[in-house]
Amino acid sequence: MNSTESIKSAESMKSAESAKSAVNGSANAGFGGGTRRMAGAAAIALALAGGACSDLVVPNFNDPSVEDLTTNPTVNSVVAAAQNLMVTARGNTSSRVLYVGVWGREAYDLRPEEPRTTTNRLIGPLDPVNGGAFWGYSSLKNIQVLLDAVDAVEAIPESDKNAIRGFAKTVAAQSLWNIVIMHTTFGAALEPPGDPGDELSPIVSEAEVHARIHQLLDEAQQHLSSAGNSFPFGLTSGYAGFSSPAEFTRLNRALKARYHKYRGEWSQAMGALSASFMNPAGDLGFGLHHNYSTNPGDASSPFFSVASHYAHPRFLADAQAKPDGTPDDRATSKTAVQPKVFSLLGIDVTEKFTIYDRQDSPLPWVRNEELVLMHAEIALATGDRQGAVDDLNIVRAAHGLAPFADPGNDAAVLDEILYNRFMSLVLEGGFAYFDARQYGRTDQLPRARADHVVFPQLPFPQNECLARPELGTGRDQPCGTIYGN
Repeated sequence: MNSTESIKSAESMKSAESAKSAVNGSANAGFGGGTRRMAGAAAIALALAGGACSDLVVPNFNDPSVEDLTTNPTVNSVVAAAQNLMVTARGNTSSRVLYVGVWGREAYDLRPEEPRTTTNRLIGPLDPVNGGAFWGYSSLKNIQVLLDAVDAVEAIPESDKNAIRGFAKTVAAQSLWNIVIMHTTFGAALEPPGDPGDELSPIVSEAEVHARIHQLLDEAQQHLSSAGNSFPFGLTSGYAGFSSPAEFTRLNRALKARYHKYRGEWSQAMGALSASFMNPAGDLGFGLHHNYSTNPGDASSPFFSVASHYAHPRFLADAQAKPDGTPDDRATSKTAVQPKVFSLLGIDVTEKFTIYDRQDSPLPWVRNEELVLMHAEIALATGDRQGAVDDLNIVRAAHGLAPFADPGNDAAVLDEILYNRFMSLVLEGGFAYFDARQYGRTDQLPRARADHVVFPQLPFPQNECLARPELGTGRDQPCGTIYGN
């Protein structure tokens, strides 16, 4: 039986979303203590309801494929679960866009009926109950279940197994990065327990988490190099240009470069970037995009036609002028000025984003423009200021700006790099906040009110804290209260 031929008829993202696979963990889902306690509560409820019943083992009706993959994996269940990794990867990306976009003063999420989207993110303080998020261990656990199932199903050719392993470990690295980038100095656990009743994995340092992330990416690269010419499951149109294992490896390397960049590991970032899909002469918009749909029952873009999503005023106010005196193309093409000022909670806004103007507008995972700007950043950090200026001028020209002349000092070039990263990558992943934190510039982020702050990181979620009573619960501790600066 040829698994590739039997499975590749899978339909786009709808098939992935309906697969109910083992890899459908939300980027904000908790694992560990919360799962263990929920399992215990379910058992108690069944005991009370059933009286003399002695068999409390019930199937997981919420995610039956976890049971299937664990007890009786088949070619179909494995490949359906692998295909659903696209949903996980998309959720890992979309969860950051607006949440961290508010932190980085890219946008506001102003809801009269729900002030916490503003007050929690801009005033706080944050604690495990009202600020614990980005703890996607359900994704990591389910990816491990999938990888075990891949090993167990002999009918899948080894080349197809390697394609799935490479895809899965790339998404696992992304899931783990999502956790550590939001909890930074607190570190994280490298993996959830093998069984909800097992002891929890220890919390390790931030450096150890990043080491595991790069281990996963490098293992994924090796698997992909031993895969066939295609993936044994269907991919959406957003994967055009990355639909084979060889092409997807370039995405893997782009992610690796991004993750090294945020650690200031410049030589490693440059090495990964050289194996990515960066092309200074190519289309800056080219990249891998997560798809949404207009079909009933499918996921539509969470950023489309949402009345509460406004651009931060600085996006237009700080836009540089083109030679004709009009603003940077990015300011006028990505936002639209509203007829009147909208005010809420002491915040005044006039521009709304137009980036996601359709229900099925795709969400970038990584684009060529980010990679070119990353190359400029790495060049500057490694002593090649002119190379950085050359990269900047590729991006500036694409948006109607005059060439940027070397000012003779690195600080001004870094300012220009960060300006272009802000304008080019707005609402694509929270990068403005991560950049400000990397360079110690969070104090430069504007505050609409005197009590607005910038948070250094998130606390651990409540379920994880309940399961780990040894963690600190004081001010600015993993299970305590986080105050912004």
